[in-house]
Amino acid sequence: MKRVEDFNEFLDNTVNINQSRLNDLNDHVAAVTTHLSRNLDSFEKVERQGSYALRTIIKPKENKEYDADILLFMKYQKGKKPAEYINDAYNCLRQHGTYKNMVHRKTRCVMVDYAGDFHLDIVPCVEINGQRYVCNNKTNQFEITDGTGYRDWFNGKTQITNGNLKGATRLLKYMRDHKGNFTAPSILLTTLIGMSVQDNEGDAKFKTVPDTLKTVCNRINAFLQANPNQPEIRNPVLPQETFTRHWDQNKYRNFRDKFKIYNDQVNDAFDEADPQKSVQKWQKLFGEDFSKSKSKSNGASGTAAMAAATVTPRKPYAR
Repeated sequence: MKRVEDFNEFLDNTVNINQSRLNDLNDHVAAVTTHLSRNLDSFEKVERQGSYALRTIIKPKENKEYDADILLFMKYQKGKKPAEYINDAYNCLRQHGTYKNMVHRKTRCVMVDYAGDFHLDIVPCVEINGQRYVCNNKTNQFEITDGTGYRDWFNGKTQITNGNLKGATRLLKYMRDHKGNFTAPSILLTTLIGMSVQDNEGDAKFKTVPDTLKTVCNRINAFLQANPNQPEIRNPVLPQETFTRHWDQNKYRNFRDKFKIYNDQVNDAFDEADPQKSVQKWQKLFGEDFSKSKSKSNGASGTAAMAAATVTPRKPYAR
């Protein structure tokens, strides 16, 4: 059974990042941006990046941190080395009393660590001859990027699914984190999810979040099973960038095997006609927090099937 309302409640109460956390994140980003704009001579603007831009951040597991990324656009200066842009951002933040002991230089970013809750990755970016580049602190080289193009690509896929693709993405990220028995970087998993939606198809298979979850899982699984050897998963808007660079054949094989198991469970739970059994099968995938009250209730009234009406996506995470 689809259990549309159960999925919406599960997303709202268990999977989605807390609104209070999101508010705090936005406030911290605004404060960092204000400091950089006033004190960094080469500052141009900042943009959300990654899951923060796509609105697919999920609530971290208990006692775990989450991360958010922003692009820091800086004025390009001919002859200036990539590592120098990272150093400039780092030194600027170090000048602020609040951030002085919170900042760390990483390979492509300056990390501000809000200990115990989240860390903010600030990624310096420059534009050279109309193309954007991030800076690699270790190799001291510019690396081509197009985070804005990727965001637009994924949002286009989301529109085809009535906004439900973002809910399905968060569910699969949640399953990955809580199963803990396979690895798939968020950008790679998100790309596989987006690739499963065809540009010219209608919304018949994406009426609700569970419809979308089933369609996406079935298509990803078909792709994985057709490729026993690790394929290259490339950035759809920047083909020279490969997202499988952090995988190897063993990691890919494990992901492929585990995904088939969970895809079979999605189909089984979706097709289960008995209300109580359907709850139990979805809980096998997502844990007891899914429809918790219904799994503990007795009688038909506690497990009545939820209507499978199309649900209007909810802000801020629907679009």
